[in-house]
Amino acid sequence: MSQMWRRPGRSEEKTVWFPKMAVKRGGVFGAVGLLAASLIVLGTGTAQAQQAKPTGRSAADAAASCWEAKQNDSRAQDGVYWLQTPELIAPEQFYCDMTTDGGGWVLIGRGRENWRPEYRGQGSPAEVRNNVTGQAAFNPRKLDGDIVDGLLNGGRVDELGDGIRLRRATNTSGTRWQEARFNFADQDRWTWSFEAGHIVGSYRFDGTSGSGGYTNNFGRDSSLRRVDTRERQDQGWTRGWAFGSLTSGSSSASSYLWSRTSGRGYARPFTQVFLRPKLTQADMSYSPIADGGTAKRELSPLLQSGAEPQSWGVTGRADGNNGELNTESQAFTQVGETVYVGGNFRYVQNGADGQRVDQSYLAGFNVRTGEWVSSFRPKFNAQVKDLATLPDGRLVVAGEFTEVNGEEQVGLVSLDPSTGQTDPSWNVEVQDNTATGVVKVRALDVQDNWLYLGGTFTHLKGGNQSQPAYARNSGRVSITNGNADHGWNPEFNGTVFDIDASADGSRFYAVGHLTTSRGVSSDKVAVVSTEPGAALVPGLQKPKFSSSTNYQQAIVEVGDRVFVGGSQHSLFSYNRSDFAIKSGSITTAGGDFQSAEAYDGTVYGTCHCEHWNYSESYTWPNVGQNWTQGDKISFIGAYDAATGEYQPEFNPWLNASLSQGPWGSFQDSTGKVWFSGDLTRGRMNNGGWTWLGGFVRFAPRDTTAPSTPANLRSGPGAAGKVRLSWSGSTDDRQVAGYEILLQDRVIGRTTGQTSYEVDTPTSTARYFVRAVDREGNRSASTSVHAVQPAAAVAKRTEQPEPSESAPSESPAEPTPTSESAPPPSTSARPVEPSSSTSPPSQRVGP
Repeated sequence: MSQMWRRPGRSEEKTVWFPKMAVKRGGVFGAVGLLAASLIVLGTGTAQAQQAKPTGRSAADAAASCWEAKQNDSRAQDGVYWLQTPELIAPEQFYCDMTTDGGGWVLIGRGRENWRPEYRGQGSPAEVRNNVTGQAAFNPRKLDGDIVDGLLNGGRVDELGDGIRLRRATNTSGTRWQEARFNFADQDRWTWSFEAGHIVGSYRFDGTSGSGGYTNNFGRDSSLRRVDTRERQDQGWTRGWAFGSLTSGSSSASSYLWSRTSGRGYARPFTQVFLRPKLTQADMSYSPIADGGTAKRELSPLLQSGAEPQSWGVTGRADGNNGELNTESQAFTQVGETVYVGGNFRYVQNGADGQRVDQSYLAGFNVRTGEWVSSFRPKFNAQVKDLATLPDGRLVVAGEFTEVNGEEQVGLVSLDPSTGQTDPSWNVEVQDNTATGVVKVRALDVQDNWLYLGGTFTHLKGGNQSQPAYARNSGRVSITNGNADHGWNPEFNGTVFDIDASADGSRFYAVGHLTTSRGVSSDKVAVVSTEPGAALVPGLQKPKFSSSTNYQQAIVEVGDRVFVGGSQHSLFSYNRSDFAIKSGSITTAGGDFQSAEAYDGTVYGTCHCEHWNYSESYTWPNVGQNWTQGDKISFIGAYDAATGEYQPEFNPWLNASLSQGPWGSFQDSTGKVWFSGDLTRGRMNNGGWTWLGGFVRFAPRDTTAPSTPANLRSGPGAAGKVRLSWSGSTDDRQVAGYEILLQDRVIGRTTGQTSYEVDTPTSTARYFVRAVDREGNRSASTSVHAVQPAAAVAKRTEQPEPSESAPSESPAEPTPTSESAPPPSTSARPVEPSSSTSPPSQRVGP
């Protein structure tokens, strides 16, 4: 018998979901891959507690902020410094402007046009800190939002006393610059989605002040005293920190003030973005480490943002209809090693320009390789809307068809999952005895011993029943023989778009155009008992709608919440017990939600939306001013199933033929999630693009920490050094490196070797070591290893094995590289002040 994989969130065998763990995305070693610090050795360790006045000259001397480094060394020059906060977890290097307005500014982004609005970064932190100006810096690079939040140590963005600082070129040669600053009126965490229109508190352009406006467009005039972050067609659909309509630029590749067409307004200047969090060691609170060491820290489950490479897919619209209810792919299920894709496609196709085979409406693909299963060749005469797998391995197909494999079969059919031939042993007749007589079965769900149906129909009759059961737009049939349940009829007065039977088997949810159930008001959303009689569940509040046009298209119960999505542009969650509203999201522009499913503690809502998700907004088209976050969304959004909170870490970059977006999703047996729709191209994890044939797959991110290192020990090192050694860790994917902790914080890191040299201590030093993988999962650490001063100065008796030793603080001939920088020195060139006629120096060093 074929192995059966039921749709997660739809049956008693649902994927188990887990509450989000209180672990950020690995600090500086996050889901975008290891930061540059993972490729270098952090600075020299010291056996003492961190210096009372750190200056950022090494990892062990990391300052809490550029500001602290400047306060502790008034001679500090512009360049690269080590910074560390508890939220950053490990020391990292950042570029600091130590000149402008007293110094202490950290660079978080720079570039000209093509700034991206996703929370995740563009490029690596090394690219941000090492290449801060000049034509080579025109391509935008910005820090990941988690890193920026780490630089604030989790503090509120709207509490930054100096706000957000923009240093913008005002002429094409880059010899004149403007200083602009602005504050958020209300913003707790960082965002790069300025085009979403966050409320501006106050702003200043070279001393000229004002207040009000939104981050997508604010200022005092239509020239230089304006910031416009909107994407514009006349500027090649690019974003940037643009000036107003009266400031034009040049299309030259070397221009610091760029316009797609020379002389066009809204020029995009080369811009540096700085923050000045005035954090000091006194503000930091590192947790003491017990002798037993630190516990492991694993990421919470979430899909990777990069699309999986795709070979075969589906293309073309079989019925020639380009409407949003007629997308190429719409539904999935799995039997054995085959994932079945149903929809309105005409062909299966191998790549953008490869083999194309006439196979309409339903096809199978190998779950592991993605290859088309050519032996499965059913024939339908109209589109497929949903799929389900019965416990005995039967494949059930629902849709708008009236003929399957050359024989009459209206709206519902069971197929042999190997060949696609009709299975006559399980048959359900679906009827519509209204004046239209058109059957449309739009939704299926398997729960306990029933297959539930939703759509447009009036009666159901199983294979051995003489009389049909009245089942107005929803009903259920036996999974064993297809017989309809005469005693259960919700009797909805409108089309049902989506259904969900609860995991405990007690409830049936339906959404659509319905307004009553068995004559009782149930506007667009119905919660029905599964007991005979199909009565509405009593004691529930009425659902909330964002607009007077409010048909709903998606519903799923997960834990103690029920998520409902649809028109207009809304995804709301409700308390299961009383249906009190708990969270809300509104998307603009475009954006009706079309499906919602829960996988591993996250609800993935799909929509025809490509712009912004407004958290805690409940109205459309005016989202109001009480929303808490405006984040980028691209057809698919991730929401914490326990809280409804939007998860900006998942932010795919997808293209679609008509921007109609996904209409369904499914988690296969390998953990990957498939999303259907009219998708044509997706950004992969490596930054490249893959062709998409109607659907896209995303793999789950790694959530398993490496094993714990063992046998931490010490011995003689180079002169004035102690060499720490340990036994290495293993990981299910790859150990990226090891973090060395001293007392209460990380002071060093290796990229693979299991030894590391630290300074000779002058008092007892407590060391620990833990492993880190490329996703940012951290193992438990070793137990404490105390290095005593007497042992540290013991005479060396053997040549030490090679180790990753931190560089000395004052190398004779420092050589800057793309991954590291020499310590700050007084010979560094300073960043020019705001009235400067030249760009700032890129880094420190002789």
